[in-house]
Amino acid sequence: MRLPNYKLNWFIPNQIAALTHFYPDVTFEDITGVINTGQELLSHVENEFHIIIDNRVINMSSPVSLQQMRQMVPYMNHPLLRWVVVVKPESLALDVTHLPTEKEGETRLKNVSSLEEALSFLREARTDLEWPQADTAFFPNAEIKDLVSR
Repeated sequence: MRLPNYKLNWFIPNQIAALTHFYPDVTFEDITGVINTGQELLSHVENEFHIIIDNRVINMSSPVSLQQMRQMVPYMNHPLLRWVVVVKPESLALDVTHLPTEKEGETRLKNVSSLEEALSFLREARTDLEWPQADTAFFPNAEIKDLVSR
């Protein structure tokens, strides 16, 4: 049996949920697992929260819009979700600086080029986050301890 190609949990408890992948091919079972795991994880949230989607290693031909995410993934419509920060696949030749920040209601989506950029963006956008509680081992193949401890 194949192991799931994702990890979805709190990066900072009750403040930043994070999704990361381990290899390029994402199956229907992976997508279903992400939806179910996310629904469970976010079912008891009582405060505003954010999501980092780490797509560094997956195969994608183009970014997914906030509207598309909201149609496919129920928890993307959560009333307390504020920022969705998506790290583009490293294999996707795309300059995300020209992509607009999308907004629907109180939820906004920002595409970034790297995990470091995602963390820096949230650090600047939300100064109320508890960075000392971050799980610095959450993301595979990433050295983020220095970014979190600033």
